[in-house]
This record gives sequence, C-alpha cells and structure tokens, in this order.
Amino acid sequence: MKITNCLVTGASDGIGKEIAIELSNYAKHIYISSRNVRKLEGVHDQIKKKKCECTIVPLNLCEVNSIENLAKQIFIKDNSLDILILSAGIINPLSPIESIKLDQLQEVLNLNFLSNFRLIKNFHPLLKNSKDSHIAAISSLKDSTKEYYWGIYQPIMAALNELLLTYANENKNTNIKTNIFCPKAVNTKFRDIIVPGEDKNSISDPKHVAHQIVDHILNNNSNGKIIAIN
Repeated sequence: MKITNCLVTGASDGIGKEIAIELSNYAKHIYISSRNVRKLEGVHDQIKKKKCECTIVPLNLCEVNSIENLAKQIFIKDNSLDILILSAGIINPLSPIESIKLDQLQEVLNLNFLSNFRLIKNFHPLLKNSKDSHIAAISSLKDSTKEYYWGIYQPIMAALNELLLTYANENKNTNIKTNIFCPKAVNTKFRDIIVPGEDKNSISDPKHVAHQIVDHILNNNSNGKIIAIN
C-alpha cells in the first residue's frame, strides 16, 4: 500500500504517538495532532529521523470549527487522505453512576464520541479522494471487568463502535476501509488513571500494539471489523 498522507489524533502520547512513529516507516507525510505542542515536537523529531515529512497540528478537537477548518486546509493542500487514525481520548476516574458529575461525562462524550463523529464527517471527502483509504479507531470492548463503575466511559465507547460500524457498512462499496482496534491493558498514562500502581510488566507495550495496528492496516483488506489487540 502506497501511503502519501496520514492524520493521527492523540499523537503526543501513548498508542497514538507510537502509531505515528510506526507509520513514518511507510508514509510520505504525517499530520500529528494534539493539544500538547511540546510533546508533539518530540514525536515530530522522531518521525523526521525516518525521512518522513511531518506537520504538527496543535488542536483542541472539541473546539467549535477546529476539525472542520483542519479538513478544509488539508483538502486545499493535499486533496486526499490515505489514513485517518482516531486515537485521541480521555477517561476520568471510575465511579458509580450516581457519583459521576455531568461536566465529567460531557468531557468524555465530547472528545471520545462527538469529535470522532466530526472527524469522520469532515474527512470523508478526503478519504474518498484516495485510491485506498483507511480509518482506524482506537476503542474499547465491553467485557466482564467493565460491568461496574465504567458508566462514564464504556457506554460512550459502545456508541462510538456502533457509529464506526455503520459508517463501514455505508461505505463497503467504496475505497474506504474502516476498522476498530481494541487493545487490552496497555502501559499508557490513560491506563494509570484507572489502574494506578499496576505492574507494568504484566501489560502490553504501546509500541507492540502500534505495530500490530499498522501491520493490519497495511496488509489486511478487512472492513467493519472489531479487532482485539493483545
């Protein structure tokens, strides 16, 4: 697969960062997005070492028109996008539903669901203009360990999965492939919030997870799949 342009959200840390670096082995140009410019600069330097062009995009995905304006700018500059990685997300400390504050729930909803809806909607024309384009979303599967205290996060991720599967089915006869990647426990700051003090040797390394995801994008023609990553 020939990759010209990619966009990775949540690229300053964790899985998003490692996916951006892994993609730089194959892509001509990568847009890396996050609110943390200092961390993006470090990722940018690592990508440039791979002889891959890289553009830092300081962006709050929840701001009005931020995604819409970015899509317009990339459309003017490049006209197409080969890979869209949806990796930005947050989680607040887990608690019973009656203890969840509305503003905390709204924060997770805005970033984990609504911003991804806006990304898909606004980058659809760019993805269609690519001969072979892919959306890869980093998400979560419901399991027996998430039956309690996950009300601030898991219902929103279930909704995101349904949105992506619907989009995949609607575009199954197009050039756009959409898949959902659900890693198990990964050694990230995201994980530290929900399982502080966890033995890091017992969970996956984000580089390993990123390698599996990029390998699947490059070498698998699947569409509308939920893929568990160990």
